[in-house]
Amino acid sequence: MPDSPSQPEPVAGLSVCYTCMNSMRTLPGSLDSVRELAERVVVVDSGSTDGTLEFLRDAGVQPVHRDFTNPTEQKAHAMSLAADGGWTLLLDSDESLDERACRAIREAIAACPPDVSGFELNRITWLDGRLLRHSFQPEWRLRLVRSGASRVVGDSVGGHDRVEVDGSTRRLEGRILHDSWTGARHMLERGIYFGFRAAEFERGGRRINLLVNPAAAFLKQLVLRRGFMDGWRGWVAAGGVASQALAKHLAIMELRELEREDRRSSG
Repeated sequence: MPDSPSQPEPVAGLSVCYTCMNSMRTLPGSLDSVRELAERVVVVDSGSTDGTLEFLRDAGVQPVHRDFTNPTEQKAHAMSLAADGGWTLLLDSDESLDERACRAIREAIAACPPDVSGFELNRITWLDGRLLRHSFQPEWRLRLVRSGASRVVGDSVGGHDRVEVDGSTRRLEGRILHDSWTGARHMLERGIYFGFRAAEFERGGRRINLLVNPAAAFLKQLVLRRGFMDGWRGWVAAGGVASQALAKHLAIMELRELEREDRRSSG
């Protein structure tokens, strides 16, 4: 019998960081995609009850509990736990790497110039069992960073966050596979949730916003991003984005008008 091929060694100093909450649908596949890369896996969990914690412990990963405050602070805490390593790969629990991305990460770290502190990867989304090859594309995300020269920043309530680095960045081949939605219903539910959450810190909510913004979001994905080439899935994706825009501006309008009524009644 021929010897089986040896497993590649993990990348020295590379920590893969996650934040999660009830992530059993996607986290096992994500961890599997980076298992050969990661020297260390850091998971900050905010109270999973769906078997995520048991799965992680069985996989040899000890999750760290942190009560949820906002996404920015959860991710910043996860990165702080990996600050003593050389490199950090920050992934959401519904994101996996393809083989090309794994190879590119190995090569990039092995031959990284000292002035480069981070690498972007293009994220491509799954919907109803297929990749959306046009909707949302391209979606470059800075995820691989030098641990001592990077940070997560966001707004005051964590609705939007991004990674910043001290130094220059480059782009890598390969893709992050984003398995965010199980289908149209899930996408619409999440769109409404995030739309109402965004209403707490964003402006808008005028009647013109209700007329223009959802339509603009729909047309951007369907036409400018050529989502129509993804078939009916592209229409679903465009509709989901439009629903989030509509939900956000409806919520902003409601909050503003209720506050005005309260001021009038109290005056």
